[in-house]
Amino acid sequence: MRIFAPYLASLLEYAEYHNLDSNTLIDILPKHNIDLCDPNEMIEAKTYLSVFNKAIEVTNSDYFGLNFGSYLNLGALGLVLEISLNTSSIEQGVYILQQFLKTKFPLVTATVIKDQNHFILQLESSVKHKKMRRHLLDLVLAIVFRELKLMIPKHFTPQIRLPFFEKKHYSDTLKTEITYGDDYQLVLPLDIIKTEINKSKIKEIELLLPKFLLMLNKGSESKNILSNQIRHMTLHMCSPEIPNFEQVQKQFPYSKRTIQRKLTNEGTSFRRILNDIKKELSQYLVNEKHLKTKDVAYILGYSESSAYLHAVKSWGKN
Repeated sequence: MRIFAPYLASLLEYAEYHNLDSNTLIDILPKHNIDLCDPNEMIEAKTYLSVFNKAIEVTNSDYFGLNFGSYLNLGALGLVLEISLNTSSIEQGVYILQQFLKTKFPLVTATVIKDQNHFILQLESSVKHKKMRRHLLDLVLAIVFRELKLMIPKHFTPQIRLPFFEKKHYSDTLKTEITYGDDYQLVLPLDIIKTEINKSKIKEIELLLPKFLLMLNKGSESKNILSNQIRHMTLHMCSPEIPNFEQVQKQFPYSKRTIQRKLTNEGTSFRRILNDIKKELSQYLVNEKHLKTKDVAYILGYSESSAYLHAVKSWGKN
């Protein structure tokens, strides 16, 4: 069984946010001359699992897999864009997702189950190690949930069933209803699966993804500075909605107070970092894409144009 090598590169990058030395993890690799960023490179599943398990052990987090999956939101945008280029059907899009897992991350499989009213995507893993299996399922759950949410109409959200009762962290992270079930399952109304992929959301992603990627490259040479780490994490977690402080804070081995104190010592705050991101996106959408005020307000998550214009005025004062 082989894994898409860039997924290991993402894991190593994410581990650094938890103060894990990526060189220590790289030492686990049997070959050190592998180009993990090469889209044509594959690695053995056991190699990926060795690094994944080490990261779980060192972080000692019950939600490492789920949080790592949320960190990969930006990659999920690229995947749904690729899916939309190959089909306009949600059902066919799910099939492409299944093939994606099969060819690039076969540690987890997705099986379609249909009953009278529901379309169910069930996630399973053949990994024997119970703790590692749960983290892998959490990881893929976060990714597939984002993919489905981006594909379906805006007023619908996939329901999630999990085989345990500790659901608060999942509902807080994924912002959806979590219920108890026998397996990891994502549930949609059967009639939704026959509709077309959400074209307005795809258009939004087409506009924002190139800019997100450009913004990520800014300050990449200063990754040890917390404010830059916060900025990068925030951009990585865009789906394309921008995450809030609580969502970002959970990705770091620090309390809310510690993060706020460290950012104050660096002369900034999460609010200022967030406003800088929104300001840059706003200028891009207005000056380069020539969008109307109401469209920019909608994309940036403002309920009304007036709220967006008020924010623009406050950015000009900073």
